Formats: sequence, structure tokens, C-alpha cells
Amino acid sequence: MDALSSKEEELKDEKGLPSSSGDFKFTKLDRIRRSAEYRQIMVEGLKFRTSHFIFRWRVTRVGIPRLGISVSKKVGNSCARNRVKRRLREFFRHNRQKLPSGIDVVIIAAQGSSNLETREIFEELNRAVDQGF
Repeated sequence: MDALSSKEEELKDEKGLPSSSGDFKFTKLDRIRRSAEYRQIMVEGLKFRTSHFIFRWRVTRVGIPRLGISVSKKVGNSCARNRVKRRLREFFRHNRQKLPSGIDVVIIAAQGSSNLETREIFEELNRAVDQGF
């Protein structure tokens, strides 16, 4: 068995579905990558808003929570946008067990989110997840 297929087998849970919840990695399986998937979530998904973020989500058959991030130029320059994206990924990596399995979440950063400290972002996102966004 080659290294790739053994790695794929490690990422499957007891039902044979992809799973990476046992570690803190943010792999391709954990991301929403295709624009068609983003569009489908935006059209069909439910919406929840906090002060600095908009959550769009929908239930899927994938079996694991997946994250998509959208940060527009209104948030700031490329350095500020990338900082916000890093912090959102970090939150997801550490808190994915709080999310129901089989949910796709797109987090859209609003203007002013780049001015927040990491702690403030985590507090705002934790409140949203605890409320069941």
C-alpha cells in the first residue's frame, strides 16, 4: 500500500467517511475549495451575523465540518486580509469539534475585522458557535 492511500485510510472514521477531527491539521478535506460549493452555500445556506463576521452554512453528506473563508478588499490590504484568514483557520482548527459533523460553513469577514486582536476574534466566534449560529 502506498503512502497516499494509507494516509487517506487514516483520515476515515468508523463509517468510512473522511475525518480529520483527531488532530489540528487543516487539510484539503477540511476546506471548501470549489466556487460551485461556495455558490451553493450562499444560495441555499442559512445566515447568521455577528459584529464583524457573517456565517453562511448548510448541512452536507461529507461527514465532517468544512470551512470556507471570504475576506474582501474592504477589510484591508493583503497583509490584513491574510491575517484575518489565518486567525479564522486557527479558530476552526481548535474548535471544529464544537461544530456538527457534515456541515459546510463559510465565514465572511466584515469591515473592521482586521482591527481585532486574536482573542477578540476567538471570543466573537465562540459566542456565535455557542448560540448555534
